[in-house]
Amino acid sequence: MNVLLLHVMKNVLPDRIRTAEAIDHLTVITEPGHVQSYGPDVDVRLVDSVQNIDAMRRELLAVLRERPIDRIFSPFELGQGAAGYLRSHFGIPGQSYDVANNFSNKYAMKQRMAAGGLPVAGFRIAPALHHVPEAAAELGWPVVVKPMIGGGSINVCFFDGPEQFEQFSRTPAADRIRALPVPLVVEQFVPMTGECHLDGVVEDGKVVFAASSRYLVPVLERDTTFGSSILPPGDPVRSRMEEMHEQSVRSLGLESGVTHMEFFETPDGLIAGEIACRPAGGGIPEAVRLHTGVDLWQASLELALGLSPRLDPTSEEGVLAHCYLPVSPGRIVTQTPAEELEALPSVLQVDVIRKKGEVVPDHLNSAAASCLVYLRVDRPEDVDEAVRRVYRTYEIEVVAEGA
Repeated sequence: MNVLLLHVMKNVLPDRIRTAEAIDHLTVITEPGHVQSYGPDVDVRLVDSVQNIDAMRRELLAVLRERPIDRIFSPFELGQGAAGYLRSHFGIPGQSYDVANNFSNKYAMKQRMAAGGLPVAGFRIAPALHHVPEAAAELGWPVVVKPMIGGGSINVCFFDGPEQFEQFSRTPAADRIRALPVPLVVEQFVPMTGECHLDGVVEDGKVVFAASSRYLVPVLERDTTFGSSILPPGDPVRSRMEEMHEQSVRSLGLESGVTHMEFFETPDGLIAGEIACRPAGGGIPEAVRLHTGVDLWQASLELALGLSPRLDPTSEEGVLAHCYLPVSPGRIVTQTPAEELEALPSVLQVDVIRKKGEVVPDHLNSAAASCLVYLRVDRPEDVDEAVRRVYRTYEIEVVAEGA
């Protein structure tokens, strides 16, 4: 099978893709900065941006003049619209442009969700940053503003009123928003009691696997503590999330793929946030694998290649949680050894993401961490203390680069 990978922004486990048995020849189209992920045996082609549809079309046409392409794999939102367009334009099997757009374009997504009867926060489109106050006045302040196409909470802003917006509009961060190549989506801020996520696998239009979790703190409120714990079977919130996820899959027209959906818990019930057609970021896929035996990245690749995912869920024992240990821009000069964390009660596994001596970049997404720690406890009420124990133990010192 000849496969085209659109590689942008997210680490898509290149080693796994290169060694996949079903792939006979891999071609990669990516942006500058990702070429080093692949060896000299891989045909890597560069474009200025995978969101430049015309450039993508020309590049794929050049590939097709050398060899056929059987499938396209694009595991992150920024490339999924282009991947859908290329499939539809060149007649390549897989997710069409309409469906890919529903899952990567947050405005189209919200429209489909609302039309499908899902409870969603009020939303408007703002073609540019200076249109935000008008949209916010219609919805009512406070609001959350985000790129129409994006992910990882990058360039997501909260404004409690017009005064704060005016202050923001005079900062360098506002210039980054103005430079975005897509419109903005303005949403009513939802006062929530909690935030949850569901990670699922869909095949032939049916949800064949789902794992529901609750964040330790809402994503936009994260400070030092962050992570999530998988809800046990029989939990009423888990059941409601599964219902709303199935409704979203139908409303957005998904036939096959791995999904990651966000929910807001409110006194009046769950509100649907966003849904993506790709594995979650950060430690969520590994947490799901440790708890259920299901490899979401493997399932995502297999479904993109037109194969049936090899799912063999195991019995869920106890409660699995994972947490992100803090990191900030600069050079890491000291940090607690992983062995000390692994010796703590309830800790199953520690993955070191940033090591002593590394320089952490200035711009970090919502999954940024120095380490990921996975824990198993007997009951949901035991999660908080187990997580606090990890944070009490861990120490890290980061100094400004050049200091």
